[in-house]
Amino acid sequence: MGEKDSTAKQPHSEESESTPLDSKMNRRTFLKASTISAGVIGLGGIALSTGNSTTVVQNPTENLPATSNSDPFASQTVTLNINGKSYEVSVEPRDMLNNVLRDDLGLIGTKRPCNRGECGGCTVLIDGVAYMSCTYPAYRAAGHSITTVEGYNVPSSTESQILNALQLAWVQEDGGQCSGCQPGQIMSATALLLSNPNPTLDEIKAGMSGNLCRCGNYDGIIASIQLAAQNLQGGSA
Repeated sequence: MGEKDSTAKQPHSEESESTPLDSKMNRRTFLKASTISAGVIGLGGIALSTGNSTTVVQNPTENLPATSNSDPFASQTVTLNINGKSYEVSVEPRDMLNNVLRDDLGLIGTKRPCNRGECGGCTVLIDGVAYMSCTYPAYRAAGHSITTVEGYNVPSSTESQILNALQLAWVQEDGGQCSGCQPGQIMSATALLLSNPNPTLDEIKAGMSGNLCRCGNYDGIIASIQLAAQNLQGGSA
């Protein structure tokens, strides 16, 4: 009884049952193998498996449609009708009408006070409608009739007649002080009288609401518009 069983179990050893680390596919090894495989395939083309056969495409882009080589940002020549005259100008898609009028054509009557569409000082008419030229792409104006503050002498033009009446009334009623905003004010007033020859006080205020006067001379501006409207109707009140 005192003898120990020679077949007694030996202490359990984890090392004896574990698999050496270098025989496992760890994450780093897997990524390396995947990268190498992808590179090999890229060098030889793209392998397409169908059933038991494999087809290698040597030039996978040869059947793709050709893309256009035209530059969407390139300059283009357009014809602008301004104050009854035609001008051919080269413009880029980013060129605003205000820049083309002032910098390319020398029509500096149109001002650029804020250059962000907030003050109305750059207003011009396009087909009789008031637009802020600093935010209006020049190429969009092609094929339309543009009127600036210099267009007061266009023959047989209703806009020209209104412009004349407004500029005369501006002098009589002291519509301008520093006059930095006045070209835009006059152009907005022209659009107003084109659509409404005899506006009320409230209609004048609404029609001119997009134009700011930093001098605060709104009374003089309103009085000028009222006088011009009266004169255009033959002097009747």
